[in-house]
Amino acid sequence: MKFLFSFRFIFLVSFFLSACLPNGVQIPQSPALRFLERKSGLIAYVGNDGNIHLIDQSGASAAQLTTDVTPENRNSVLYRLPAWSRDSNQLAFMRHEREGESLISEIFVANTTDEITKKILSGSDFTIYLNWSPDNQNIGLLTSAASGQSIVLQNLSIDGAQRTIVDAGNPFYWSWAPDGKTMLVHKNGGNPNAPQQIAFLKNNADEVLEFVLEERPASFQAPAWSPSGEYILISTVSEDNKKQLVLTDSTGANPKTISEIPLNTLFAWAPDSEQFAYIIGKDSQLQGGAIGELHVADVFGSEEIVIDENVFGFFWSPDSSQLAYFIPFVSTPENEDGTTTGQQQTLYFSLNVLDIASGESKEIAVYQPTEEFFSIMPFIDQYHQSITIWSPDSNNLVISFLTQEGIPAIAIVPASGITQPRLLAEGSFAVWSWK
Repeated sequence: MKFLFSFRFIFLVSFFLSACLPNGVQIPQSPALRFLERKSGLIAYVGNDGNIHLIDQSGASAAQLTTDVTPENRNSVLYRLPAWSRDSNQLAFMRHEREGESLISEIFVANTTDEITKKILSGSDFTIYLNWSPDNQNIGLLTSAASGQSIVLQNLSIDGAQRTIVDAGNPFYWSWAPDGKTMLVHKNGGNPNAPQQIAFLKNNADEVLEFVLEERPASFQAPAWSPSGEYILISTVSEDNKKQLVLTDSTGANPKTISEIPLNTLFAWAPDSEQFAYIIGKDSQLQGGAIGELHVADVFGSEEIVIDENVFGFFWSPDSSQLAYFIPFVSTPENEDGTTTGQQQTLYFSLNVLDIASGESKEIAVYQPTEEFFSIMPFIDQYHQSITIWSPDSNNLVISFLTQEGIPAIAIVPASGITQPRLLAEGSFAVWSWK
């Protein structure tokens, strides 16, 4: 009883002290905290052993979904980009294996309820990206032939029994409608050798029906269908030849200009379908994505929140009350006299969380991202639609970072910023389940 009283007393004192901390101050995480906090969903990650793993935020409930990557074949076998189904009962991931001059690309689906993993696709075309349909019945795939001249959009049933070639282009981006059968695509953006299009594609029995919008696409990548299905976000060129971010209804009609876009943009919906965030790009040398001011707006035309920083990408929290965003910066090693050492510069991310209600932001972590996580950042508008780094309860985030020794690892970062990030496991790329 004395131990219980002491534990409760210490816990309550720590809580109230944390609530009174000045902004920007963090306290060390107690090792016991991981067992006390409420667990929310599961984390899938690519381990440093090259295999796919599952774990919860406490470090328990660990499971290894694949075991075939070994030190002997690490240079020829690669697992990539795990993605959860929207009901979070299944996890899809890619496997690539090089055999001599040939490449075998495979898709696996693991059912987390019965712990059965099955292969649903195998072929010689390289799988670039996958995204579950909202009804959890199909997986949309982007594949590329060895030449890389064309990217193909395919629709694959989760049992692998049916595969449909939907469309092709280069580059190619799309967004699912909530019905899981209709796609809004943007293809050939910036490609001088092919017509640029924004179009609706509907899988209808054994055929794909296409409806091309008349609007001329501006400089953007992925279109965005709101989770409710009521709205669409695209970027078009106006009649007076100005680039603009446009909100339309679900048919692409009744356009409303949100903002003029001098260079390029990327955007994504909040889960509530009432808010959206977008970046107005200002770096013409960037090869993909957009870096610049972050704007948060809504469908009602309320006053926007503007973060006047060089924001590179973001993730909405599941409850739509917060927005996690990344500000990249480069660290240059210096001598004591302020001169540079000549050592290689290092890229870091400042991870910040914006509270939508107050409009206030706070930095919750500064870290060096893994190569695997950094590789998705130029396409974050597309990846925002297929993965999340937020916990389902909107309390924590999972980051993929490099330790001071250069070891890839994943950590739990409280969105409150009150306690320090907590190392969870060694791995190069981690995503949280939706539920």
